[in-house]
Amino acid sequence: MSNLLDFSDDLIIYTDTNGKILEVNESYLDLLHLNQKEILGKSENKILNIISSSQKVEEYEKLLLGKLDIVIEEIIEFEVGIKYYKTKKELIEPNKILITRRDITEYKQYLSLYNSHIYLLELIAKAKPIEYILDEIIKSVEKRNSNMICSVLLYNSADNKLYKGAAPSLPDDYNDKLNGMIIGEKVGSCGAAVYLKERVIVEDISKHENWQKAKNFAAKFNLRACWSQPILSSNDEILGSFAIYYKKPKSPTKFDIDLIEDVANVAGVAIDKHLQTEQLQKEIEENKKQEQLLMHKSKQAMMGEMLENIAHQWRQPLSIISTYATGILIKKESGMDTKDMDKEAFEVINVNAQYLSNTIENFRKYFMSNSKKVDFTLKESIDYTLKLVEGRVKAEDIKIIYDVNDVALYNYRNELTQVFMNILNNSADALNNIHRQDRYIQITSELIDGFVRVYIIDSAKGAPDNIVERIFEPYFTTKHQSCGTGIGLYMCHEIIDKHVKGSIKAYNDQFSFAGEDYRGLKFVIDLPIEGVRVDSGLDYVI
Repeated sequence: MSNLLDFSDDLIIYTDTNGKILEVNESYLDLLHLNQKEILGKSENKILNIISSSQKVEEYEKLLLGKLDIVIEEIIEFEVGIKYYKTKKELIEPNKILITRRDITEYKQYLSLYNSHIYLLELIAKAKPIEYILDEIIKSVEKRNSNMICSVLLYNSADNKLYKGAAPSLPDDYNDKLNGMIIGEKVGSCGAAVYLKERVIVEDISKHENWQKAKNFAAKFNLRACWSQPILSSNDEILGSFAIYYKKPKSPTKFDIDLIEDVANVAGVAIDKHLQTEQLQKEIEENKKQEQLLMHKSKQAMMGEMLENIAHQWRQPLSIISTYATGILIKKESGMDTKDMDKEAFEVINVNAQYLSNTIENFRKYFMSNSKKVDFTLKESIDYTLKLVEGRVKAEDIKIIYDVNDVALYNYRNELTQVFMNILNNSADALNNIHRQDRYIQITSELIDGFVRVYIIDSAKGAPDNIVERIFEPYFTTKHQSCGTGIGLYMCHEIIDKHVKGSIKAYNDQFSFAGEDYRGLKFVIDLPIEGVRVDSGLDYVI
């Protein structure tokens, strides 16, 4: 062979048409660690371990007829590992074939790594289970070389130990031994990598100081080398380690170093996202518990307000019933004839008893209502709420200025009643310090782009800006006249925002009625509507 071919990095081989080697260049010999005499006359298929080839039988037949040069891809396994070649075969003489193999291993490796990363990142984006993702990460590496076995260990900062994340190809006995490994500067490859926060390369487990206590155990499973890369979070915190074990002593190539770094980065993204998702889920669960606690406290507060409203509504009817019953009793005890007042008394007592019964029925309907969406109108909802607070409104001389659209809603009626009642009770609290003749609450509405906007404003002169800014915060409370109860208004915001899918805000404003101007705290509530029925067009006072 010409000496010029010996300077080529390509593998150049001459064979006869039966595949027996006639001549090779120095690159071929160097890669196989053989000399010319050891391979000449032998079948190339026996010299090389060709794992796969894109060559087709019909193509080879055309080659032998001199009709076609063949360009194919081959995967060949050597002692140094698997290599990829772009191979050209051409018939240069009737019984002589020239084979040229160009090493494209690096290109194929990085292309494969790129494609693997796309696949793995898609799994991460789709939020597949972390166990599945880690297994797929390991499979993507192990399929490159049958001598490689990989593992992912997860770091627990609470006890400074490593635990199994994924190691599908390692024996269970070996995984069990590693599970709960304490990290340390000289603890194997993974324990040291996590402790030092840097890559640890052990080319020969049997000779390395980090493995003196475990080398025999590793040898039992034919583990001869171990390269470990720490897995870091986006905040540069230790998450665990990614390790590549080899079945024979071996130092990593440049690509191996790139591989272990890149795979550890992908594993870091997956684990980091998993931990963030877990933390978010915990926060969501905690928020749910807090919300349930607040809802419970809100219901307790509402129960107190309900009882107060019942007391207001029952006080006068019970007083009337008591007066008539006492009057008849006194007359009877005095021997007086009560026939002239019995009929009137019984009628009055009956009317007031019916009123008490209706009052109980209204409150019973509220407490028995299910938390589900139903059809109703805005006016029906506010009318119902006003019945529930009627006793307090009358007892405290509060006038309701009422003008709303009769808009069809499909929503949570009971929750909306709770919102309106909370706001009205807050206004009633604020009006305690206002002269009785100036106690007003105005309720109005207007239609705005698929929503009905409800305005509720009182004449309690408003609240300081620093209070208005925090009025919907949980547990925020103050004794100022317009502050509200804290929990109640917070729950109003939660109900409107999360359940009703509307919005609520509050600010100081003013309104006019009967030629007089009044200033107070205004609540603005936007509710999604289901079509419009009738606009009442009325303006009246309760």
